[in-house]
Amino acid sequence: MTLEKEIGGGTPPPKVLVLGVGNLLLQDDGVGVHLINALRDVPLPGNVELVDAGTVSHQLISLFHETDYLILIDAVDAGDVPGSIFRFSPDDFNFPAEQKLSLHQMNLIDILQMAEMTGAKPEAVVIGVQPKNVSSWSLELSDEVKAVVPKVMELVIKELEKINAIPPRVDGQPVPDICS
Repeated sequence: MTLEKEIGGGTPPPKVLVLGVGNLLLQDDGVGVHLINALRDVPLPGNVELVDAGTVSHQLISLFHETDYLILIDAVDAGDVPGSIFRFSPDDFNFPAEQKLSLHQMNLIDILQMAEMTGAKPEAVVIGVQPKNVSSWSLELSDEVKAVVPKVMELVIKELEKINAIPPRVDGQPVPDICS
């Protein structure tokens, strides 16, 4: 049985880009990148692409044109307890536009707005993790953020199931090998 038949009765599954954002060198700021690396051990079908975006770049825009659904994973400072997890849409934020002097000053919202201006606006969700420390040089996540990595992975899998990008699991079983 093909993946398409399992998921949607012949309808091809959506093309999904799971984007991990952050600076791996600044402890919890790299949580998105750490999550992408952890998700590489999960068997996922070809319609789901995992990308380590590092510190966001305008070069990602071309990927958005090929994507139906975007899942962004990043550190989000909401002033909450370290390790708190948030799920929201980029449309939930209305940041005032600031003049940029360089493409290096662009943030994730800027990149999404640029992509939309070029005709790329995949449906998107952000899964954010409250960092404990984003100013210390370290390749390791804080204990509080490291402890929620499995839960964030589970949220990504549930998001993929919800949008019919992967078949649903039965009774909360671990992620099945859906590539075979």
